[in-house]
Amino acid sequence: MTRYLRLLRLFFRTELQFELEYRLNLVLEIVETAVVTATSVGAILILFSYTTVLNGWDLGAMLVLLGCFYLVQGFGEFALQPSFEKFLENVRLGTLDFALLKPASAQFQVTLRYFRVAQLAQMALGAVVVGVGLSRIPSIGLAEAIGFPIALVCGFLLIYALLVALSTFAFWFVRVDNLMALYWSFMDAGRFPVDVYPGWLRLTLSSAVPIGIAVTVPAQVIAGRLDPLGLLLLVAGSAVAFVLASAFWRLGLRSYTGASA
Repeated sequence: MTRYLRLLRLFFRTELQFELEYRLNLVLEIVETAVVTATSVGAILILFSYTTVLNGWDLGAMLVLLGCFYLVQGFGEFALQPSFEKFLENVRLGTLDFALLKPASAQFQVTLRYFRVAQLAQMALGAVVVGVGLSRIPSIGLAEAIGFPIALVCGFLLIYALLVALSTFAFWFVRVDNLMALYWSFMDAGRFPVDVYPGWLRLTLSSAVPIGIAVTVPAQVIAGRLDPLGLLLLVAGSAVAFVLASAFWRLGLRSYTGASA
């Protein structure tokens, strides 16, 4: 474990040095993220100026949910999207060999190699929005305080498992960019609680594309709308999703034909 933490630190430091070569671009990306986040918060405030509850969600809970959305989306764009995009390119070019020959887990190297440092700003702003939302919730019990970070980590794990499974199809079909683009399109639907959508979309966002679970459930936990059994099922489901995605990855890897083949 220590070895992989050192590798992560090295990967991050390398990407940070690359980002700092273009400081103005980095600053503009951060400013853009701040504007988008402020606009989303403003839209929620305008919406709740006309109502106090949206399908059982009050303003505090909605702000927590919006903050969770930016935390989950920021995590995906910071740590996952750049690595998976590079992975798809390596499969097309047959250059994945360079990762497979290194004395470390190929899945780890492929899925957590590249970072977009500017997206840390999105995660930081998401945490601020969560904090503001929490300040508007009358009381938060010990169970909610413990369950919230657990549910959030499970959300990260579900997103990771889904992207691993989707990208693994590249071993057979090579070009799966459209599948990945479809995922990022569904991500925007996570700005609102999954239970406000029609039945078919709610089912999609809770199963095939678990954006709704990753974003909505942590907010439900902190609002006291999820019982311990539900949280336990989330933890178990996230672990199963990770194991299955990793097994699918290993199966796909057997079909890979590199440039040296």
